[in-house]
Amino acid sequence: MPTVFRVCRTESTRYAAQTGAGDSLYAHHGAIAAALRAALPETTAQLFARPVNSADGAWTDWTTELPGQPQPLSALPPDAQARAKATLAERLAAIRALAGRTPDAATADAIRRAAVDPGIDQVYVVNGQPVIVGWGNAGVGAVPPPVLAAAAPAVAVATGGRRWWKWLLGLLLLAALAAAVLLLLGRCEPEPLPPPPAEAPKPPEPPPEEDLSDLKARIAAAEAELKRRLDDCKPPEEPPKAVEPPKPVEPPKPVEPPKAEPKPVPKPEPPPKPPAPKPAEPKPAPPAAKPAEPPPQKQAACPAPRQPWERPEVMLMLDGSGSMRLPSSMSDDQVRSLIQRAMRGDRAAYAQLQGFSGGAGSRLQAAKEAVKGVVQQMPGDVDIGLLVFGRCEGTDSFNFFSPAQRGALMSQVNGIQPREGTPLARGLERSGNQLDGVSVPGVIVVVTDGADSCGGNPCAVARALKQKKPNLKINVIGVDGSGEGKCMADATGGRFLTPRQGQSWGDLLMDATEQKPLPPGCK
Repeated sequence: MPTVFRVCRTESTRYAAQTGAGDSLYAHHGAIAAALRAALPETTAQLFARPVNSADGAWTDWTTELPGQPQPLSALPPDAQARAKATLAERLAAIRALAGRTPDAATADAIRRAAVDPGIDQVYVVNGQPVIVGWGNAGVGAVPPPVLAAAAPAVAVATGGRRWWKWLLGLLLLAALAAAVLLLLGRCEPEPLPPPPAEAPKPPEPPPEEDLSDLKARIAAAEAELKRRLDDCKPPEEPPKAVEPPKPVEPPKPVEPPKAEPKPVPKPEPPPKPPAPKPAEPKPAPPAAKPAEPPPQKQAACPAPRQPWERPEVMLMLDGSGSMRLPSSMSDDQVRSLIQRAMRGDRAAYAQLQGFSGGAGSRLQAAKEAVKGVVQQMPGDVDIGLLVFGRCEGTDSFNFFSPAQRGALMSQVNGIQPREGTPLARGLERSGNQLDGVSVPGVIVVVTDGADSCGGNPCAVARALKQKKPNLKINVIGVDGSGEGKCMADATGGRFLTPRQGQSWGDLLMDATEQKPLPPGCK
């Protein structure tokens, strides 16, 4: 099932449109979208937002499958408005032409009624693509006013809106001028020359094919950005281990033959010796002294109590986007190859990417375990906040947890699931607004593996927060070493940290909080 994004919400009584049969035009959205997809590009088929009514019928949510942050057409700069209006006019013309070619009368009527010129307040732009809400209602200001042509409307639609009537009108004026000249010459000539026959109008040119160059450019740009990020996060290669040469085998030593012992020669008996005195009995040796035992190590002293204005506030911002589902053990070449195959249409590669659930062994699971370890070691006078950003519609803020509520905090961390979208700027702004940052020091720890994908500017948000809250610092952990984390940290005097080989996630996250682990037995 495709992901659906909300464009805006309106009162259910604001827009109403009917078909020629008298029923609601919005009930035919599925048939209209299916007819557009069968004959026109997908971006044109997404022009009409899908209306979804609330349970009580008081509100209507206008949704689309186009990813990105919706912006009202009236809020765009003049040049961006002009481009969006031109695109909107071209697509409405193509849809009206399709209505004239549709054999089913009911579907053709619904398409024609939906493709009226909307008002500027009915048009939103999502990543450069116009989307109409409340369609079927004519408005003012969204598209250029139509030019009244002398030719039949069916010819104008069939030619894709070309201004062929201008040259036809000029040809007619030229013929009239020639007739007037001949009439004046007829007073002097016995036989006036007949007027030259008017040239038949040229057949209309076929409508231009849909320009797909922007789609190819976007795919190429996405592949280039993916390659840059994967190249930036390559782990250092381990040097190959030196192979020890085999030890030489020593040849066996030759066995010497046993030597023949010489026969003893009988010696003459010596004269008898006087009896030797008895030796004195040896005294027992003193017992050996035991080795001295090492002195016991001293336990680290508990930190001294801090004053209320010295106790910092720590906000943890966790990236819950879809890329955090990837396994942390997957090599860069494997990730690059899999994504490139999926973008080329390899269904097996796409299914493998969708199969990553963010469970054991994923980037998100490693971040969860690190957060739980840091929570257990955090000093008892620090309040910890939690915010998860993983969808463009908004962020999930769980506010602050006191030391007595840290069990509830870890339960919230366990329940985080990956979603689509990275609203990094919106999450940073919301986190900064919850911290004091003036009379009490504040630290925001951001864990992310990418840049903002929802149209925000995290660097500008960081600079604005620093101006309002001089005692605020942002430390960023870049999972793959890329993204916009460095400018956020630099704007507030913070640090941009990346995982180093041999360093645990828990040590990295504790370093980013700028708090020392609590020694055992301390509160």
